[in-house]
Amino acid sequence: MWHTPDCPQWTIMQIEWEAGSRRIKEQEAWAKEIFPAAHERLKQAAAAMAGTPAQPFVDALTELVQAQADTTGFVGLYQWVEILERHFPPVLPDPDHTTE
Repeated sequence: MWHTPDCPQWTIMQIEWEAGSRRIKEQEAWAKEIFPAAHERLKQAAAAMAGTPAQPFVDALTELVQAQADTTGFVGLYQWVEILERHFPPVLPDPDHTTE
């Protein structure tokens, strides 16, 4: 679809794009400022849960958040899988157990 320079619909679209871009930049700046403190609170809460049945979940969440902190983008699916496999390994069949 083509718009002339004085098209009202085109002007509205440009305003919305600029507003959206501004919101994203504001959200990113806010997140970068807040993340370290929130990450520290998570680590403190995780330490308080040491030795509980929730330990594998807490460890996996803490490691996933650390992986996010270590990257400038998103944690890739392969990283999620590596972390989850480490904390929740698959239950393999017992080769010594036989059935009739």
